[in-house]
Order: sequence, then C-alpha cells, then structure tokens
Amino acid sequence: MSNEEQDAAMVRLVRQRSETKKQSALLESELRVAGQSLWEIGSSLKAIRGAREFVGTAASILPQVNKAPEICGLAQVKRMLEELDGLKNSLIQLNRTAQELGID
Repeated sequence: MSNEEQDAAMVRLVRQRSETKKQSALLESELRVAGQSLWEIGSSLKAIRGAREFVGTAASILPQVNKAPEICGLAQVKRMLEELDGLKNSLIQLNRTAQELGID
C-alpha cells in the first residue's frame, strides 16, 4: 500500500469513527428523551390503585401518552438499542484499528 493509499485509509477511518460517534450520541439523546417520557407515564400508571386513591382519572394520563414521542414505542426503543449496540461495537473495532495504525 502506497503512502497516499495509507493516508486515504486513515482519513476514511477518522471520518467513519467521527460519524459513528455522532450517530451514537444522537441515539443516546433520543433514548434519554424516550426514557424521561416513559418514566413520567410509568409514574402516573403506578398511581392507579382504585377510584378513591387515584388522584385524577385514567383519562388524565392519556394526554401524557398522546404527547409522548413516537420513539417511546417498545419496538422502536428495542430497534434503537440494537442500533446503538451495533454502533458501539463498530466504534470499538474502529478504535482498535486506529490504535493499530498509530492514529491514537
């Protein structure tokens, strides 16, 4: 491999690693938003114990559910977690390759 090819490979690696980090950060942010929304809904649902003990009505939880982002669906959360896991594994490999090339 020529020096130019090596340099080009290093530049690709650095770009790929940077993009993987950005994608990971975006997914982590979306998961935190989903987690906060799910926590709020879950807290309200835990308060349902009976008509006398529950402050408000079950209908009062519906606005929270309706305003929850689409990403709160468990299938979507699962997909995002699987994608994040794949990105983290890719980043581990990219970091290992960067170390082998002497970039880090």
